[in-house]
Amino acid sequence: MFNMFIEVPSRTSTAVRSLKVDALKSQAYVEFNSGYSYAYGNVSKRAILNVLFNPDISLGFWVNHNLVNCDRTYVLDGDEFDYKQFDSPKVELPSFV
Repeated sequence: MFNMFIEVPSRTSTAVRSLKVDALKSQAYVEFNSGYSYAYGNVSKRAILNVLFNPDISLGFWVNHNLVNCDRTYVLDGDEFDYKQFDSPKVELPSFV
C-alpha cells in the first residue's frame, strides 16, 4: 500500500506529539502526548495544506478544529487504515537481563 504521509514540522504542543497528513487521500494521523493515536478520513485538503505551509498554526488548535471537533471528518478503523505502518519498533532487552 502506497502512502504519501508527510510529517508536519514539529511545534510546541501540550497535547499533540506528532501529526502526519496525506493531502491526496484527505487523511491525517495524529499521536497525542497521552499515548493514543488516531487516523482521520475526509480531512479538508485546504486545511492540510494550511498546516503544512503555515508555521504559525498551533497543532493542538488545528487538530481540535479540523479533526476532533469537525463534522466532516471521521475516525478510520482498522479495515480502512493500516495503523501498523506507524508503529515504532519495540526495543526488547536480551533474555539474560
